[in-house]
Amino acid sequence: MKNINKLFNNILTEVNLLTSITEIINSVAQHIKEADNVVIFTGAGISVPSGVPDFRSPGGLWDKYDPYEVSTLRAFKKKPVRVWEFFRDLYENFGDTKPNVAHFCVTEIQEMFGTDKIHIVTQNIDGLHIKSGSKNVYEVHGNAELMHCIKCSFEEELDEDKHLKVLPYPECPKCGKPLKPKVVLFEELLDPSIMREAMRLAVKSNIAIGIGTSLGVFPAADIVLAPPPSTKKAIFNLTPTYYDHLIHYRVKGDVVETLPWLVEALKSENQ
Repeated sequence: MKNINKLFNNILTEVNLLTSITEIINSVAQHIKEADNVVIFTGAGISVPSGVPDFRSPGGLWDKYDPYEVSTLRAFKKKPVRVWEFFRDLYENFGDTKPNVAHFCVTEIQEMFGTDKIHIVTQNIDGLHIKSGSKNVYEVHGNAELMHCIKCSFEEELDEDKHLKVLPYPECPKCGKPLKPKVVLFEELLDPSIMREAMRLAVKSNIAIGIGTSLGVFPAADIVLAPPPSTKKAIFNLTPTYYDHLIHYRVKGDVVETLPWLVEALKSENQ
């Protein structure tokens, strides 16, 4: 009898939890429908299901490398050979990754309401939002699909044979200096024009939604946290964030499972 009661209580807890999540998602959907401006901010958690590793997770690249040894601008200038060893590992970890359900959900939401209303900001460098069809994506930490020269500003698209297979590192065809992926290293400033526009959109948003982020990396996390108190704030993430106390709506779970619920709620006429 005790086992039956325990089973019943567990089922009841799961039903209550499911009901709670559904209600929260419906509320977020309603705010999106009523909003004039929506900012969606994504972090590493949206790309992990695609096979893109989270550097900070156990077994990640930061277990193998000291980040201050290989991912600072100073290190790149002084020891480009060593830093390019890290870059090659980085691209090997990326592999042939493709957008997952969560990326396509974000794209679908943007397609439902248009690019004038739905603004996408990401701290990810994998380019998967663009590959999923999202438009006007603000990549505040850069895009690993691009190469550039920090001396003469030469830029071109990544080519595996041309860039990753050349030892000890690919050189700029204009000035001969080492090329680097167009991503923000430690000690580098974020692109001010991209960050300025992303913050402008965030501050005027009616709802700011964080997806797959713990809100632990600044200044990018300000996209969700900086908007005024009148802006509703929502988080879709597998684990708690550092700022849950500032969030109005928290949806805990794998984003490839929870975001399709949001899309369905947005399609519903009965809210």
